Amino acid sequence: LPALLGRIVREAVGGTRADLVLTGGETARRVLDALGVREMVPVGQVHHGAVHSRTPDGRSVVTRPGSFGGPDSLLRIAAHLRPRRFPRTGATIDERPT
Repeated sequence: LPALLGRIVREAVGGTRADLVLTGGETARRVLDALGVREMVPVGQVHHGAVHSRTPDGRSVVTRPGSFGGPDSLLRIAAHLRPRRFPRTGATIDERPT
């Protein structure tokens, strides 16, 4: 299933440099493999377990273990990546300057 999801995401994003939010280690690895992402540089932590990284081509990728994050985890990640489109949840988001 994770390999299939990787192929679906690759087709969905096409040649764009869409930012990604990936949960679950095996799923994240398969999606990144399908997109040809071989390295990422961590730039900060959105919340415990959710790491914001950048690929060499500038794409933002937030990865999070499937077992981490509360009910607002995905909203917090979306607010982190697109602060103008999503209201802050009041949570502190830690990040080093990029």
